[in-house]
Amino acid sequence: MRLAGATLFATLTAGAAASQAADEQREIRSLLDRMVRASRTLDYVGTFVYRNGSTIQSMKIIHRADADGSRERLVALSGAAREVIRDGRRVTCILPDDRTVVVAKRRPGRPYPSTVFGPEVAIGPDVAEFYSLSIAGVERVADREATVIDARPKDRYRYGLRLAVDHETGLLLKSELLDDRMTALEQIVYTHLDLPESIPDEALEPRISDAGFTRYETEAAEGAGDSSTARTQEWTIGWLPAGFRMTNESQDPIRSGHDPVDHRVYGDGLASLSIFIERGLDEGDRFEGPSSVGAVNAFGRIVEEFQLSVVGEVPGITVEKVAASILKR
Repeated sequence: MRLAGATLFATLTAGAAASQAADEQREIRSLLDRMVRASRTLDYVGTFVYRNGSTIQSMKIIHRADADGSRERLVALSGAAREVIRDGRRVTCILPDDRTVVVAKRRPGRPYPSTVFGPEVAIGPDVAEFYSLSIAGVERVADREATVIDARPKDRYRYGLRLAVDHETGLLLKSELLDDRMTALEQIVYTHLDLPESIPDEALEPRISDAGFTRYETEAAEGAGDSSTARTQEWTIGWLPAGFRMTNESQDPIRSGHDPVDHRVYGDGLASLSIFIERGLDEGDRFEGPSSVGAVNAFGRIVEEFQLSVVGEVPGITVEKVAASILKR
């Protein structure tokens, strides 16, 4: 009888633990869905601190969502003065220290954490296949209560994340990109958040005058690059981490007088990397081997007249393996 009782107790205990684990996973899924939805639908004005390696910047964000999508303005509050204006069609960067304006076609938002302000992010239902997800408690960020979610990778090809999601709004108030020792490589932390009833058009207009600045348009010109595009499309990607899928592909005329760059973006819902295939670079612009800045790793190869580059907020081994797998069809 004692053995039977012990067996029944163990069975009930295991069942209760499994039920609690399933409830936690449903709660995490709900929080992540709410986080993405909040970034798409809410109007907000906030200030945050961004740290990547030795770089620390303070920034202000003004974000408005309406029937036409989302529009936002980012303003650097420390370091070099600069503004970034983003809407559903393009990104405009005003860089007074270089006296330049760069206008680029807006691509689907990159996954968290770097795009605290990426409203097009979609976190797929299979994210738990590649990360162990858990609730790590409650934290106070920008004088607001937030639930903390830990996402630990199940392989060595992506970083971990720690996300603090606002109880009231669902907005992501703090994000950390973590190495295999759970040490923060990159951090974004809101220090203040306002939720105005409305945001006027003028709040989304740049304050920096770009009179006399050099303007670079990187949106594809009409009918440009048919033959060069065909050449870059000859390449295939032989290896990607499990769960990484293509989220965007474009041919961008980044450098005047050069063929367009084939740009492909891949992600798993939380991590992402970009592959650039460019033809005809000058000798001084080429690079081979590894490179890194903070949490961002890159790896370059030269094949015939092509520069192949893989860049992403993923471990160095990941960009190196992807770069080595790029082959001509």
